[in-house]
Amino acid sequence: MYLAKGIEGFDQVRVGPGRVLSTDNPDAQVTAFGGDADSPSETVHVEEIREAMDKTSGVPPIAAGVVRAKIGNLSSGNALRVTMLGLLSKTRRKRVGYGTGVSRMSALILEALDRAGAFATEPQDRKVSVHWPDAIDLDQDERLLNAERKNELGINPERVLAELGYAANRPTTSAPAQKEQTNA
Repeated sequence: MYLAKGIEGFDQVRVGPGRVLSTDNPDAQVTAFGGDADSPSETVHVEEIREAMDKTSGVPPIAAGVVRAKIGNLSSGNALRVTMLGLLSKTRRKRVGYGTGVSRMSALILEALDRAGAFATEPQDRKVSVHWPDAIDLDQDERLLNAERKNELGINPERVLAELGYAANRPTTSAPAQKEQTNA
């Protein structure tokens, strides 16, 4: 809303962008007030509500964009993981529920398609598993170090290779190299 002082006929003029008002009165002024004006107490109240919502949500302020100051560079994966620990654990918990739901829905859809005759499947073919990637992927050095530690613990080497993204049945040496070794 606007308050006009010293302008005759202001109540009959539409106020909006591109409108120019003129008067001979040097003391005339148009002032905005009400909901459009800046209200410091309202701004503080909104910020307090946002902070309370951030605290109850479990999302770290940096992830929600609340922290506006410079925080430095989070160059290592560990620094980023520690900063986002609350959000990552919440994400893991939700992935369990959502993964179960997606698996069940997929099985029901496949069963419905089978019954309708649109896509034939056997009951064992309808089992769907959901694998979520890490939210913050490890760099290659960390992944290899973890793989070495798992090998030292005696974890199945095929599983370790599969976690690294290598096929379990893939030969590690080429066929000609094996021939040379057998002839020697």
